[in-house]
Amino acid sequence: MNGKGGNPQEVEPRPIATVLRLRKVIERLGISRSTIYDWMNPRSPRHDPTFPLPIKLSGSSNRGAVGWLESDICWWIDSRRTITQESARK
Repeated sequence: MNGKGGNPQEVEPRPIATVLRLRKVIERLGISRSTIYDWMNPRSPRHDPTFPLPIKLSGSSNRGAVGWLESDICWWIDSRRTITQESARK
């Protein structure tokens, strides 16, 4: 079905993916830029393998624009809350 004049219940709208640039991620989490890069760096003692990696927004291979899916950041925040609650119960 092409969604034109048909049954509207048959067409499921695709959720809009919001991309957060570094500045918004910093604001959302209340942390510094260096902390984000430490969490993403496997060689850092502060590495967090659960922290979402950014997606490339431009075709440039090295220094192109990147951003994080808002849904990934929200998931990560929720996972931190779960870990905190589980730790408090022990």
